[in-house]
Amino acid sequence: MTRVSIVQLKQKAMKLPEPVKSLILSEPDSMDSAEFITKLGTWDKLLAMEANNK
Repeated sequence: MTRVSIVQLKQKAMKLPEPVKSLILSEPDSMDSAEFITKLGTWDKLLAMEANNK
């Protein structure tokens, strides 16, 4: 399976609101591509919820 590095995403996550920031930073520096795609959906939903709360 293909591995995806999220090191650059982690750097950008420093500017994101909680809880997305902590979730991304708690992940390993690389993960399986299928796992990454699944987590992207979750992170996106959390960001959308945060945007709606503002």
